[in-house]
Amino acid sequence: MGGLRLSILQLGGSNPDAPYHSERHPNACNHQSGSRLQAMQKLSMFRAGFKVWIDAISINQRDIVERGLQVAKMRELYTVAWSVVIWLGEESEDSGKAIKLLDTLSRYFDHGKQHRDYIPNLDLEIEVLRSSLRSDPEFLGRGAWVALREFLARPYWNRLWIIQEVVISASKTVLCGNQAIDWDTLCCGLGTIHNVLFVMKNELLEHDQKVCGKVYSTPWNTKNFHRVMKDLWLLDNNPQNTFRGNPWDIQRLLVISKQSLASDARDKFYGLLALMEPAFARKIKISYGIDAGAVFNMVAMAHILTYKSLEILREANPWGGNNSATWAPDWTWNGMNRSMMHPMPYNTSGTAIAKPRFSGQDKILTCRGVIIDKIDGLGPRHRLASEDMENAAAVWTFIPGTMVQAQAPPSNEINFSQLRSDLCHALTRDRAWEAPANESTWHLTVLNLPADEDAALKAFAARGQGWEWLASQRSYYQRWSLWRRAHAEFMIYGQRLDDFFTGSVLLDGVHDDYRAAYNAARLSSQAERLVVTENGRIGWVPDNNAGGAEEQVQKGDLFCAIFGCSTPIVMRPHRDGFLVLGEGYLQGVMEGEALEMTEDGE
Repeated sequence: MGGLRLSILQLGGSNPDAPYHSERHPNACNHQSGSRLQAMQKLSMFRAGFKVWIDAISINQRDIVERGLQVAKMRELYTVAWSVVIWLGEESEDSGKAIKLLDTLSRYFDHGKQHRDYIPNLDLEIEVLRSSLRSDPEFLGRGAWVALREFLARPYWNRLWIIQEVVISASKTVLCGNQAIDWDTLCCGLGTIHNVLFVMKNELLEHDQKVCGKVYSTPWNTKNFHRVMKDLWLLDNNPQNTFRGNPWDIQRLLVISKQSLASDARDKFYGLLALMEPAFARKIKISYGIDAGAVFNMVAMAHILTYKSLEILREANPWGGNNSATWAPDWTWNGMNRSMMHPMPYNTSGTAIAKPRFSGQDKILTCRGVIIDKIDGLGPRHRLASEDMENAAAVWTFIPGTMVQAQAPPSNEINFSQLRSDLCHALTRDRAWEAPANESTWHLTVLNLPADEDAALKAFAARGQGWEWLASQRSYYQRWSLWRRAHAEFMIYGQRLDDFFTGSVLLDGVHDDYRAAYNAARLSSQAERLVVTENGRIGWVPDNNAGGAEEQVQKGDLFCAIFGCSTPIVMRPHRDGFLVLGEGYLQGVMEGEALEMTEDGE
C-alpha cells in the first residue's frame, strides 16, 4: 500500500456494542453509509481525486480467515492513510454548538512556549474568559454546554477499535452531520476545559440544564471525557510511548481495553495489537478459530517469552470468565488491579532471573519464587459502580459485613512506634505522585489528614496562600473520608485503624508534604483492599468488586516474590500448584528484602 493516496472513513452503527466492521455484501453501502459519504464529500480536503477504504464494507465478518488477515493489516493501513475521517453520526442534540464550543476553547489551550501556537498573554486571556463566563454563563452560546455533554455521550467514544485508528493515523477529521472539526482542535478544546474550566464546567452545565429543560443523574460523562484526554490524545501525541519495550507497559492497554466495547471478546486484544511493539506483536497469530481463553493464554505466553519477564502476572487473576489460565490476564475482566500505575517500579524479586517453563498444552506455567507471608485480615470490599447509583459518591462506598478481622497478637509482640511508621509506608506505598518537600518524612503526614471532608477543607483553607489546591478538593476528598469511615474499626495488630490518626493539620505542616500524602493514600485506597499478615506486615491486595464473595482474595492466601516480577503476587495453593490472584503491595518487601531474608535463613 506504499504511496497510495488513501483515505479511511470509519462508519460505525448506532449500537456501541456492535462489531466495528460489518459483513461485506453488494448492498453494504446503504442509505446511512451513503449519507455519510455525501457529508464527507463536502469537506474541502476531498475535492481532489482520492481512494477510500471504508471499514463498514471492506471486511467480510462471516469469513474468519479474512477477518484475521485484515486485522493483521491494521497497523499498515492506518499508517499509510492520507487521512482518517471519523463519523460520529447525524447532527442531533445541537452537536453543531458542541463543535463550535470546542473550536473556540481550543484557542485558549496552553501549548507551551516552544510551540508554534504559543500565545504570550494567554494567562490574561484565560482570566478574561473565566470572568466572562462567571458574569454570563451563555457567553459561549446558549445551550452549548448541554450540547457538549450530549456530544461526549455518543457511542463512538466507547468503541475499542477507535483506539488504534486514532493513535496510528497522522491526519484525523471528526465529522458529525455536515459539521467537521480537526482532531487536534477537538482535543485542545477539551484540554482547555480540563486545565482551566474543570470546576466551572459543572456550574455552566447546571445553568444550561435549566434553560434547556434537561435533567441528568450525573453532570458529565467523565469516562468519555477522560478517555479522550488521558487515552486517545495522550497516546496520539506520544505513540512511541505506547509500548516502549518495557514489559509492564501492557497494563495501560489492558485498562483501555476494559473500558472499551467490543462484541467479540477476542477483539479486546486484537483491536489493540497494532499499538504494540513489533517484536511482541509478531509472536501473535491472529485467529478467530480459537476461543478467547486460548487467545489470552497465547498473548501472556508471547509476552513472557518476548520480554523474559513475569511482569504480566501483575494483571492476571482467575475471575475473567473466559477459562484462560490464571497467569494469563483476561482482557474482558471488568475489575481493577490498581487505581494507577506509578512510573517508578518496585523491585521485589531483586536481580533474580525469571526462568519460566510451559507445559500441559501451554496452560501450565512453572516459575521460581519465594513465599513471603500469609494474609490474616482484610478491609471491607468496594461496592461495584453501576449506572443507577444516585450520586457519584456512592461509587466510593463499601459493602457492609465484608471486613475480615485478623487474629490480634499479644501487645508485647508489637512495637507500636514501628507499627505506626509501617502503616504510613503502606498507606502511601512509598511512592509520591508529586515531589514532596521532605523526602524522608512526607509519608508520615498521612496520619494528620482529617477524616471529615468539611473539617479538612476548612483546615486547609485556614492555612491561606499556598494551600489553595488542597482546599479545592471537595468531592475528591470525600473518597478518602468514605474510606476512613469504612475502615475505622479495622484492627491493625490489636489497635483500631482510626486510633493511629491525629486528624489535625499541623501548624508547621508543609503543603507539598500534605498534598503528596493525600494523593498517594487516596490512589492506594480507591481500587484495592487493605490487609494485614500473620508476620506483622501491612499491604494491599486486589479487590474484585465485579465478583461475588467467593471470587475474592481470602484469609490464608499468600504473598509471593516471583522471580522476574517487580511486585509481590498474591497466590492461592491449588492442587499441586497455585492460582494467581494478581499483584499486591506488602510493606517492607518491595525492594528485594524478601530475598535477602531468605539468604539469611529467615
